[in-house]
Amino acid sequence: MRERRTVLDYKPEKVEKGLLLELFNYASYAPNHHMKQPWKIKLYEDDARSPFGEKVVNSYIRLGLLKTKNEEKLNKARLAYDRFFTSVPHHALFYMEKEDDGGYLDDENFAAVCAFIQNFQLAAWEKGIGTMWTAKKTLLDEVFIRDIGLTPEKHKLIAVVQIGYPNKIPRMKERAPIEESIEWIKERDI
Repeated sequence: MRERRTVLDYKPEKVEKGLLLELFNYASYAPNHHMKQPWKIKLYEDDARSPFGEKVVNSYIRLGLLKTKNEEKLNKARLAYDRFFTSVPHHALFYMEKEDDGGYLDDENFAAVCAFIQNFQLAAWEKGIGTMWTAKKTLLDEVFIRDIGLTPEKHKLIAVVQIGYPNKIPRMKERAPIEESIEWIKERDI
């Protein structure tokens, strides 16, 4: 766990489909209430990466995340994003079906999908595969959700995870001491 890194730079080789399936199977041991296993995955690779990236960039523009009114700069940004999306072998979009429109059941399922993603990242790292978990406002963009073949009323997008063999492994970033996040409570304190 301490050695895993978020990878930004990937080699062009794809991860073999059988290995990806093995890793997703490991990830499925994530805790989830009533064994619902709510995780769903759309895996973009090969020629699907560029159109997927274009949909992401269109969402960035719609949401004001890409702030440029100059057409030339916008075209340069589109090309840079396309280079990024086509340089990463796999983009996994994780989502779930809604059960109670953002209520408790959806919260439980969201947590289970996040545990699934973390399990996947750790299993992938063990096999020398890097990942980068991304979650931007695009995941709430109803037009984007429809553009990728889902419906905002029925589906909740959780994250997009880039997957591939690392070209370069970033150095470790220090974590705050866990003691700063814990409040010890004893029976008398209640």
